Amino acid sequence: MQRNKALTCLASLLTLALGSGSAQALTATPSFTISAANFTMPSSGNGSNPFTLTSVNGFSGTVDVTGTLPNTPAGIRVPNLDLGGPVSPGFVLTANATVAGVIGITASAPTVSRLNLSIHGGEAGWVLAGVFMLGVGLRRRKARWSMRLLLTAGMLIGLTGIGACGGSPETLTPGTYPYTLTAYNNSLTASTTVMMTVPPGIVVIQMTGPGPI
Repeated sequence: MQRNKALTCLASLLTLALGSGSAQALTATPSFTISAANFTMPSSGNGSNPFTLTSVNGFSGTVDVTGTLPNTPAGIRVPNLDLGGPVSPGFVLTANATVAGVIGITASAPTVSRLNLSIHGGEAGWVLAGVFMLGVGLRRRKARWSMRLLLTAGMLIGLTGIGACGGSPETLTPGTYPYTLTAYNNSLTASTTVMMTVPPGIVVIQMTGPGPI
């Protein structure tokens, strides 16, 4: 009788041991993580934030990284992330190792069409000169009163553009914003959220060509 109890206990222990081993095998799937510290934007408007990729459970392979800006209300100006798209050919992780990378963070503004740029400096002078010549032509032709009103309105618009050029430069909106770094390889993904602090007074860098993401 005691022998049967001992065998029963032994069988129970073996079952528990096998079950525990199977559970550990199921959770030991190779993967990776990405981590980065919180970041404060420098006054220069150009900064970089390091991140680290870590192999988990023997993962080895190539990992790409991309960044996502926060979804902010209209009128809020936040820095841009500059990864240049997914890094090519990516970061190569060996089993149980780490790899470091860097994401650029800039105060650059989106690319603006030339037609949408404000009229500054010498361009404003050409506008006023054109308006003046138009006025001379209209006087010579004894323009009607409505055309003179149009001339006056044009001059006011030109003067307004000049006044705007002399105003304060555009700056980022101060505050703390979350952005996301995502690492991916085939069907595996990992992400981390970084809190990005923007101090007051950081001037927006105007871009003349394709800018950061």
